Amino acid sequence: MGTTSVGNTPYMAGMQRDDHGVSNTELVSLYEKGVADLQAHAMGMSEEQAKARPIEGKWSTLEVVAHLAGTEIYFSDRIERTIALERPLLMGVDERPYADRVGFQELDLGEELALFAALRRHVARVLRRQPADAWYRSGVHSEAGVVTVRQLVFQAVRHLNHHLPFIAEKRKALGM
Repeated sequence: MGTTSVGNTPYMAGMQRDDHGVSNTELVSLYEKGVADLQAHAMGMSEEQAKARPIEGKWSTLEVVAHLAGTEIYFSDRIERTIALERPLLMGVDERPYADRVGFQELDLGEELALFAALRRHVARVLRRQPADAWYRSGVHSEAGVVTVRQLVFQAVRHLNHHLPFIAEKRKALGM
């Protein structure tokens, strides 16, 4: 019942993409803007609405937000380890079992939004302090190969932007 898959996905194929027309400063702003974007998409939902699955076979808004908060944990870790270490190994993650095994549907929407926000703000603060060459430090992803800090930040931005329309779709189906 997920909205993502693993392996040869748009995320993995796009992990190594970099938009060189975007400065590091602009990229940090896009990354941090994701906090407001996610909050705006989830704003005003009751617990019942957040847990509703108005589109058959799709996650609830709560499950999507919990997925985003959970994946932000490893995006944050990958970014920080690539900044701090020499070519760290960055393991791919099979996201599919998390929703059921972690119990996304039983989590608290406000806590998940706060976790996402705290991680993004923390990493944005770290990124703002980095010299230009740190953005091109690399790690080795177990599925995508060599990736830079810039590519990892772009991946996190793209991942959120991929999921926001799913929340909008649910709101529309709920008549919100």
